[in-house]
Amino acid sequence: MRRLALMTLMAAISLPAWAIRHLTVAQLERTLASSVARHHSDAEMVREFGDFDLTERLTDATRQRICESLRLGPQTTLSLQLLADESAILDPPAGELPKDAVPDAAKAKRIFEAATGYVTQTLPHLPDFFATRTTYTFNDTAQIFKLNEWPVSAGLHLIGSNTREITFRDDHEVMEPAPQGSKAAFPARPIERGLQSTGEFGALLGIIFVDAPKGTVAFHHWEKTSAGLVAVFHYAVPKLESHYTVNYCCLADGLRTNTRQGGGRRGGSVVGNQQGNATVLYHKTPAYHGSIFIDPTSGVVHRVTLQAEMGDSAVSRAATVIEYGQVVIGDRKFICPLRSMILYEGPAENGPSAYQMTTTTRALEPTGTLYVNETSFTNYHRLGSEIRIITDSDAPPASRP
Repeated sequence: MRRLALMTLMAAISLPAWAIRHLTVAQLERTLASSVARHHSDAEMVREFGDFDLTERLTDATRQRICESLRLGPQTTLSLQLLADESAILDPPAGELPKDAVPDAAKAKRIFEAATGYVTQTLPHLPDFFATRTTYTFNDTAQIFKLNEWPVSAGLHLIGSNTREITFRDDHEVMEPAPQGSKAAFPARPIERGLQSTGEFGALLGIIFVDAPKGTVAFHHWEKTSAGLVAVFHYAVPKLESHYTVNYCCLADGLRTNTRQGGGRRGGSVVGNQQGNATVLYHKTPAYHGSIFIDPTSGVVHRVTLQAEMGDSAVSRAATVIEYGQVVIGDRKFICPLRSMILYEGPAENGPSAYQMTTTTRALEPTGTLYVNETSFTNYHRLGSEIRIITDSDAPPASRP
C-alpha cells in the first residue's frame, strides 16, 4: 500500500507544469473571474493563458462582454483576443445559438445550391482593384520574463508584422512586392516562410464547393452574425477527392522523415536534426473539413473555416478562417474578404524560446510551435482611371472664350 501511494505521488510530481487545461467558454469566464477576485495583476493573468485551450468558439460578443464585466487589463484583453482567434474554427456554445427550426432537407439543399451559384457565378466577377493586406504573426513559444529564469509558456504573443498592397486583376490575386527600403514594424520572419494564407478572393471557396459535394455536406445550426441570421453547414472532404494543398516553407533537409508524434505544447510533432543546413519545401494534399456560413436568402457566403487533417507529419496542424463583408469599390458595393486567419503548428524555430524543459531531466527539448497569422484587408479602391470629356456647353461661363 505504501509503495502504491509512493508511485501515485511520483506520478503526480512528474506531470508537466505546462499541461493544457481544456476549458469551455463558461469555465474560462469563471477562471478569469476567480483571478480578478484574487487581485491577480495583468501580467500574472497573462501567464495563465499558456495553460488554456478552448473547446468552444469564443465569439466577439462574449469576449467583449467578459472584458467589460471583469474590467480586464490591456495585456489580458489581448491574450483573450488571441485565445478567441485560436478557437475560431470551433462552434460556439450551444446556449448562444438561435433556437430557429432546423430546415428540412429540401430547404437545406436550396440554401447550399444558392451558395454554389454565388461562388461560381457572382464571386468571379469582382472588378479589378487594389487593397492593403496587413498581417500580424503570433506564436506560442516560451518567453523569458525575468533574467536567469526558465522560459515560461504564456500563450500566443506577437513576433512580427507585414504590410503589402495586393492587386486583384482579371479574377486573380497578385501580391505586390514590399516597397524598396520599407521596414516591418517588428522583425518578422520573411513573408515567404511558414504557412501563408492565399485564395481569400474566391479561389479557396471554389475548391471547397468543388470538393464538398463529393464528400459530406449537411446543415448543422443557425447562427447570428453582424450580417444577420446565417445557416451554418458542416462539410468533410476525403483525401482522394481533395484539391486543397498545404504548402510550407521551409524544413531542414531530412526532417520530412525524421518526425515523431507527441511532445509538443499541444501534441504537435517534435522534429529532430535541427542542425540541417539545406531546406526543403513541404507539400501535402490532405483530407479536410470545416464550416460554411451562408445567407439563407441570397446564398452569399459570409464566413468559411477549413481544417486540414494532417496526421503524422512535420506540419501537424493547418487551419484557415476567412470572414467576408460589404466593401465599397468605386461607386458600388461588393462582398470581399475583411479578415483571414491561418493557424498552423510546425517545427519550432531554433533558439532558447523554442524549447521546453522536461520535468525528469530538467533539460531543454524542442517543441512543436503554434503560429497564428492574422490578416486584415483594407483600403479597397478600384484599379483603373476615369476620363470625363467636357464640351463647351459643360464648361463654366468664365472659361469660355
